[in-house]
Amino acid sequence: MASIEPYYLKHKEGDEKAKKRALRYMVQYRTPDRKLTKKRGFKRKGDAQDFAQEVERTKKTGTFIHPQAGKAEISKVYELWLPSQESLAPRTKRTNLSAYNVHVKPRWGSWPVDSITAPHVRKWVADMQSEGKKRDTILRAVYVLRALCETAVESRMIAANPVQKITVKRESTARRGYLTPKQVEVLAAVQGTDNERTIIYTMAYCGPRISEIAALNVEDLDESTRRLHIDKAVKDYGVIGPTKTYENRRVPVPRFLFKQLTELTAGRSPSAPLFLSKDGQRLDDGNYRARIFKPSVDEAKKKWKEDGHTGEFPTVLPHGLRHTCASLAISVGANVKAVQALLGHESAAVTLNIYADLFPDDLNQVGDALNALHDDVE
Repeated sequence: MASIEPYYLKHKEGDEKAKKRALRYMVQYRTPDRKLTKKRGFKRKGDAQDFAQEVERTKKTGTFIHPQAGKAEISKVYELWLPSQESLAPRTKRTNLSAYNVHVKPRWGSWPVDSITAPHVRKWVADMQSEGKKRDTILRAVYVLRALCETAVESRMIAANPVQKITVKRESTARRGYLTPKQVEVLAAVQGTDNERTIIYTMAYCGPRISEIAALNVEDLDESTRRLHIDKAVKDYGVIGPTKTYENRRVPVPRFLFKQLTELTAGRSPSAPLFLSKDGQRLDDGNYRARIFKPSVDEAKKKWKEDGHTGEFPTVLPHGLRHTCASLAISVGANVKAVQALLGHESAAVTLNIYADLFPDDLNQVGDALNALHDDVE
């Protein structure tokens, strides 16, 4: 059992007040491996007793944390955590390691893991926000620090994760860049080939991610149902794997686009890529973004202005055409479940979180309907 002993710090002999202020308590106990250990510095006997009781409780329940274990620095915990990254996709691994090297290590690398507290972490988050770092950057840095501290918990260095409940405030987001049907037409018109034009229409009217566009094969176009089967995506180094949400979906293809796709795929092998790069290979989504899509948006901006259209042509990325698809679907009456199915979101809540501003506010209609119910009673 743990024992509690009083002792005194240095003080002036004969000064009773100084002696009282110098009184401290020490807890002496044995660790589960029977090593005699001391914990000094308690000002109150009650605090020492609480500590002693907690030591005995954790020894009995098998949750005892050795006092020296928490002195390991975060840079040492990193070595324990690093092997867990090997099973991740290469891009995810690179992102996590970059977040550690750029943001976590400079701030926390030399800190003993048991000295990190939630207030310390909140201050770090506030500092990154004041430096103008993007929310996604901060979220990734916090995620990595949380994972490191979780490794420390699993390794019995600390009892609880101080980063567990840390959140990052959402930024006020600018309105998403959606294209109107006319703007989609202008963007399609400046494309150099039928292949590239059809890619624009497919993203804008079927909603796949660019990584999913690159993974499509000719056989994924179902001519009997006029549907596009989306069940894979191009990952790092051209490897084809599951979609982002691991969802398989069959999305409807508008008739005008279906005609273009059947013409584009006529006579080609079912296993051939549906969309091709300029050299006739499977589309590389990174090259497409930089060498085809971005220049074509710049060209569309010029054409939009030259044609005398009002307003600015939005600056969009390929993902902006996915947002455009959602916008167009909602504008013709698609409900949230239909948009979820079209885009392959994990849940309707995700769809609402992203596109809530596009769904009509039905509260006035609800009010009118409730009023009608009341009038019917009268």
